[in-house]
Amino acid sequence: MLEAVRITLAAYTASFRVPSFLSYQLTLSVPPISTIFGLLSAAAGRWVLPDDVPWLAYRCTYQARARDLEAIVTVQRDNADASARFTGRNVIQREFLIEPRLTLYLPPDWAELFRRPRHTLVLGRTQDVATVESLSSITLWPVDSGTLSGVLLPFDLVARESVGAVLHNLPIAFTPDPDRAPIGMQIFGVVDGHRVVALRDAGAWLYRDHQTEIVVPLFRREWMRDASPRAAGEIE
Repeated sequence: MLEAVRITLAAYTASFRVPSFLSYQLTLSVPPISTIFGLLSAAAGRWVLPDDVPWLAYRCTYQARARDLEAIVTVQRDNADASARFTGRNVIQREFLIEPRLTLYLPPDWAELFRRPRHTLVLGRTQDVATVESLSSITLWPVDSGTLSGVLLPFDLVARESVGAVLHNLPIAFTPDPDRAPIGMQIFGVVDGHRVVALRDAGAWLYRDHQTEIVVPLFRREWMRDASPRAAGEIE
């Protein structure tokens, strides 16, 4: 079993952009792991990478999807040391989630950082401001099987269990600004929060919240490190 802190973040909207869609920005229903590291970095006030966290788990639910028109102002830098300059303006359609709730499971020493986060917590874009709705000390118990909803599953687990999930190639983390290069890319199966899937033999991936009975996949540092290239910013 694992002692953990369960942190529930709530917001009016969330937007986790699907990679490679430019003219119409679709949103994922579950944020990539890189978004979770962004939240950890905001709470800690420093850049947090996979080596800094022994493990993490999470799930995301929402009430509905919507879309709107949004003006996008583009900027460009000639090099890392140059000042940004405006290069244009465009209007696009953007999809977003309404009333999302992100439940994080983290080692207990993260509790104090989320009680007093150093920077604003957002679920995607800067306008998707989130608040810490609840924070509780709980125990996670390992399980071999269970029903899951609103989670990301590694591709090998999706393939082995024949899970009905939408596949996306997503980043594990990013290097700090100004480069923001992805540190590792992995294929994940996105299980929407409005669907439920059952896993029968998930090995050591699944843990159950002893209070809510929610089952989530748990990503360990070793897996995230192996999923990431050896040198930060180096893409395999």
